[in-house]
Amino acid sequence: MDEISMVSYQMLCMIDARLRQLKNHEDEFFGGINVLLFGDLLQLPPIKRSGAPVFKQPDHLQPATHLWRLFTLCELTENMRQQGDHTFIEILNALRIGELTANHFSILMQRVIQNPSDEFATDKALRVYTTNQQVNNHNAAVLNVFRNKGSRIYTIKAQDQLIDATRNTDNLNLANIIPTDINKTGGLPSVLEIFVGAKVMMRSNIDVTKGLVNGAIGHITEIIWPQFRRTQMYETDVPSVWIDFGRDGIHVIHPKAIQFPAKFNYGTTERRMLPLILSWAFTVHKMQGSSMSTMQ
Repeated sequence: MDEISMVSYQMLCMIDARLRQLKNHEDEFFGGINVLLFGDLLQLPPIKRSGAPVFKQPDHLQPATHLWRLFTLCELTENMRQQGDHTFIEILNALRIGELTANHFSILMQRVIQNPSDEFATDKALRVYTTNQQVNNHNAAVLNVFRNKGSRIYTIKAQDQLIDATRNTDNLNLANIIPTDINKTGGLPSVLEIFVGAKVMMRSNIDVTKGLVNGAIGHITEIIWPQFRRTQMYETDVPSVWIDFGRDGIHVIHPKAIQFPAKFNYGTTERRMLPLILSWAFTVHKMQGSSMSTMQ
């Protein structure tokens, strides 16, 4: 497992339990397979809602075996990625322990671009934030930049339905029982604003062999409306789109239907929507371990 600092102790326990089940070795830790953990524990911690750091067993899980203590530490002491750039290595080492000096800040400020343009322009370069709300705000701001430039922007609303109701649904507003967290709706958003040229990211695996996986980023090159229409008639018209994924080629992405539990035990909800989100900005947790050519 890579980027182990972002894995919570609770998640490690779930991985242990699942491997025991899959390997049919209930009495062996991690199902008896070898497990390697990689990462820097002074990098990003688990997101708050996911639990305690991977090395800290919560009180409510004691006196069960402390899974972290089953591992043997092997520390790598030589920086290979920034090999030869001693100044940058020094800055990174100070940053990870929160001890940047005035000189470090001065060096970093020399890299600040006052008036970004070309590949560093706001509507092109990726911006990284700490919260989802900041990401949504920036994506909305960039969307307005294109709107003001005259781009035709379409608002797409997901097609939702309750297919397995377990409670009385008289006078029920379906929106009130559908999770707002996209991670609980199979990666399908409730609303998506798109246009030809929009930068988007896949939120679902479509075809691993073609690189059409969760996290793949590209630009919309064409919008294909249902029933051979030339344009959108209703906001619930969910189109197919052609996306240029760069090295992974140009591919058509169709709407996807996913079922997930409704809130308050109302049964099962089905959502049909494009498995895409706007991607001019991401959270730092989403970008951990990624390499990008341009950032703001």
